[in-house]
Amino acid sequence: MATIPLIQPSNSASRFGARAEKHSIFSAPTVDINDASTEQDLLNEDLEDNHVSTMYLDPSPIKNGASVESWTRNNRTIGATFRPSTNEIAVFVAGKKAAEEFPVKQHNTTEDNTVFLCQASIPESRIPFITQMFGVFMNTTNKDPYKAPEIYRRHYIQYYEGIQRYLLQLYEQSNDNMETEATIENTEELELMEGFSSVWQLAEAMFLTTDNKKPIAFMFSDWLSAHDTSFDLDVGKTLLASVGRLSHPEFWPYIHKCLLRGMKESALFIVEQTIKDETDEEVGDALDGFLVVLGGIPSSDSTVPDGRAHERHRKWQEQCQKFARSKLISLLGAGVKEAMDILMGNIETIFDITESWEEALAAILLYTNPACYRAEVSSILNICVSRYLERTEVSLLDRIKVAILEMDAIKTIRHCGNFHPWLVAHLADVFQQYGYLDISELQLQDTATLGWDSNIRDFFITSYAQSLMSKPNLWEAIAGYLLNCGHTGKAILSEWICHVPLESSQKAHDVMKFCKENRLTDSLRSINRVMAVEEEKSGQYALAIQHFIASKDNDRVAKVADNLMLNYLQSGDLDLDNALASIDDTTGNSYVEFLRSYARFHRDCKDYKFLAAGRTLIGLLSSEKAPEKYWATMLFDALPLLENKHQLVFDTDDTEVMMRCLEEIVGSQHKSEYLQLLPANVSSVASTVEEREQQLSVVRLSLVRNFARSLAHPPRNNDRDTTMSE
Repeated sequence: MATIPLIQPSNSASRFGARAEKHSIFSAPTVDINDASTEQDLLNEDLEDNHVSTMYLDPSPIKNGASVESWTRNNRTIGATFRPSTNEIAVFVAGKKAAEEFPVKQHNTTEDNTVFLCQASIPESRIPFITQMFGVFMNTTNKDPYKAPEIYRRHYIQYYEGIQRYLLQLYEQSNDNMETEATIENTEELELMEGFSSVWQLAEAMFLTTDNKKPIAFMFSDWLSAHDTSFDLDVGKTLLASVGRLSHPEFWPYIHKCLLRGMKESALFIVEQTIKDETDEEVGDALDGFLVVLGGIPSSDSTVPDGRAHERHRKWQEQCQKFARSKLISLLGAGVKEAMDILMGNIETIFDITESWEEALAAILLYTNPACYRAEVSSILNICVSRYLERTEVSLLDRIKVAILEMDAIKTIRHCGNFHPWLVAHLADVFQQYGYLDISELQLQDTATLGWDSNIRDFFITSYAQSLMSKPNLWEAIAGYLLNCGHTGKAILSEWICHVPLESSQKAHDVMKFCKENRLTDSLRSINRVMAVEEEKSGQYALAIQHFIASKDNDRVAKVADNLMLNYLQSGDLDLDNALASIDDTTGNSYVEFLRSYARFHRDCKDYKFLAAGRTLIGLLSSEKAPEKYWATMLFDALPLLENKHQLVFDTDDTEVMMRCLEEIVGSQHKSEYLQLLPANVSSVASTVEEREQQLSVVRLSLVRNFARSLAHPPRNNDRDTTMSE
């Protein structure tokens, strides 16, 4: 692994905007929360500082085959984002280190002002999950959960269902024989998604549940059983298969675990089976008494808010105390005393037996105040977390759980922002809709200083969209997220979408359609211009003209039209009709109209429609739609019509128009340039300007003869062409 050390900004680095801060450039404090410092806020500061001080990168290429090891020795890191829980990074490194950091002054290079991006890749297995969750986001983000709760929830629950489906896929893959590298990736992805599942379900229980009548004690116990896998359920199977079950060393520890986690049915079942197999009558009576006590363990049915829940719980506690003082309890060993302490809510015993603060919290809630509501959890939570701070380290995931249980939405989003961009983006979206987020309570590190028109929800969704930009195939999801982030998101979208790789015509069509539908006018023009340049390079002139017209770049339209015309003049066999077929007839562009008319002139000549061809030619010359540089070519094109012995195509007015054009060519200072454009069948490439000018005398003579014919035999008013056969 290569290490990128912290570098304090030097004088030379100031032009990049680097600055020294309390948090280094490697930390990712996306939100600065101005809340009071509690023990929960200070969890594992030392651990986080270790992540801040050093950045680790796999030795992957940064540019042109240069590895991280060789590149970081001589270059400066300007900015980075690092999430230690997922090992996902976005590192920005700019140019060489400042000259004053080396003993010998080195010369500046062009790379000094170049910024490179090294971003962790997204596993391919996650791509379907990302696209599916984007669909859920689009179905929920603009809906009000209060106005249409059933419709909203029908879409909202798909978040958790999608997480569970992906988890199941990862579990199945973990059982397959995979290569070592794939196994490591699958394990990391599995841990990440388990974190998603845990946080999402807990947040739903505390913030978003519709079952407000169900006390949090039972919901938290259900959550713990689903997401804490430290309890080995196979122990129960081993006990059932054993002889002398009560004396088995795992019997009472198993009972304790079931009680701590609220697994009432599991505890009842193992005790019932033990009673059936017990041969000692007194021990059986003692187990019967214990079974009666277990039957009174609080449940969601017994703690309904009917005003008598506390009285029922008090009577059950008295029953527990009575059994604990009875002589029968001594027949069951020391383990039953700890079990009774748990049932009676003895906090010290619960702390001694539990292995995590979540387990302790579940037991204390269940046996001391089973009717506790969400807003009343904080006092018990503080006791549990404070106790475990003395013995264990609390991870970032623990901090998120604590913030959720405190019902502190802002702190929850803050910690989720350091965990993973997907999680914080979608939680922020849902929290915003439920009204839990108030941007006035916090200051965003960047938006506050830059004055962006943004809120906390937009900030994190925008960040998530940017984290997906390393996968161009996800462009629709990225664009959709940014489009739903107000003015700031749309501004980023309008710039980013211009850089989406257009590998196929279908993708190009989809991207431009998206821009058009969402009124990204400037982006659409930019994309059209880029496509037109590539098409021009590959000789697809008609497509290039079409996209240059869409980008409103008339100068480039003229240039491509010239190239198309020159190709025709040089080869003589270019089918202009087919070449222009893909261009919209309603473009209104003068260059395209000229090419269409010129193509129609040649088509009419081939079809012996000489009068129609003549009208088209004179229309181009008299209206000056035809560029002057092509007039000489068009006059040579008119020679067969001028010399037509069977039909007078041009009258005196038409002939005068052509004579005027001929004189303007001869008298123009660009005469040599115009004559160079004569088609190959008229003049060879090697001919001089003088030789080409002499050829114009042929046109002049033909015009004079036609003028004389038109005076002697004025054309009849007949629009119908007379063919050679007639």
